[in-house]
Amino acid sequence: MGTEITLSLNGIDIDWGKNDYWTSHYWLFPPDSVARVDYFYADDVVETKPGFRTILEEAKFRMCHLGYSHDETKAKFSCAVDRWNRTADLALSYQDFRDALTSVNFTTLTPGDLEPFVWDFRRFVVNLLTDWDTDGAGLEDFILKLDFSLTLRALADRADSHSLPLVWRYQDLVDSGWVSMDDLIDIDRQTYIANHSVFVGRLQDHSGCYGLDDFDDWLVRQGVRRDTPYRRAQRDGTVREETLTLPMAVRHMIHHPENANNLLSDAALRRSTEILLDVARKPGNALPGLR
Repeated sequence: MGTEITLSLNGIDIDWGKNDYWTSHYWLFPPDSVARVDYFYADDVVETKPGFRTILEEAKFRMCHLGYSHDETKAKFSCAVDRWNRTADLALSYQDFRDALTSVNFTTLTPGDLEPFVWDFRRFVVNLLTDWDTDGAGLEDFILKLDFSLTLRALADRADSHSLPLVWRYQDLVDSGWVSMDDLIDIDRQTYIANHSVFVGRLQDHSGCYGLDDFDDWLVRQGVRRDTPYRRAQRDGTVREETLTLPMAVRHMIHHPENANNLLSDAALRRSTEILLDVARKPGNALPGLR
């Protein structure tokens, strides 16, 4: 039958994978999110093992700042529908999709409610959208193939779900040898680079600092340490050593890949993104349009 890895909201599995077929949800969780969580098995067996745990509100904050704000999610969903309709006829808008998802009350939903859908939340979603399941729409296949982050982001717009636990249960997959922890926490490098570039630009606009040096100073005033060496290539071929905040150094490494004097590691990219998220959490630093 295979070994499962599941993402659950308030105890309801909303996404799952098996063996070497699964989606990484690591980016939804802040650092130090590993906790002891319950794993549920046949015959009412419950075991406590490590898993990633946060609340939906925290995951929503991260999504809003990392490519899944309301407007970005709407645009991605519309693009998915447009591509689908190259060979189908699906008349589903993001507003209708969002309305259906936010109608689900996870404070009262039980695993038994998903039993008619073989405990598959995507098929449960298809049932919510039966009004759009017209001839030629291909609704079920569309939902089954849809970027699950779009579904989760829509679910996160229901206010009474914000405090509910979001849990990624991965340990069985590790114990069975299908993955290592390094596999689980790998990042999608190109997505992180794109999100980091947009994030820096938004924070710089918010700061009112038009020069990069001024913005680096602003980051220091937000509590970011200036302790990252950066080697700037000069026009005469020499190299000038500088010390910057990590987000500024990462910004330069992204924008100047031709400068071989620096190496952008995945660890630095991940750490810098977390620093930017911490800055955006500070009072007065709420970025406009990210809801």
